[in-house]
Amino acid sequence: MRVGQWLQPRYPGSDVFEKDFSQVDFSGLDIYCPGCKQPLRLSRRSPNGKLAGWCKRCNRGVCA
Repeated sequence: MRVGQWLQPRYPGSDVFEKDFSQVDFSGLDIYCPGCKQPLRLSRRSPNGKLAGWCKRCNRGVCA
């Protein structure tokens, strides 16, 4: 697995993140969070096709 990147712009909370990345993708990528290095699954997809996930420990959005 590789280390992900912080999602820009920074989302203030997971509720706004889930609104922008509304589609759930069960075949997402497994990566490491760039902050805490915890394994994370990118299981959310934006309307333009970008994959992202939410690190609960760091409370930030992460992308590949």
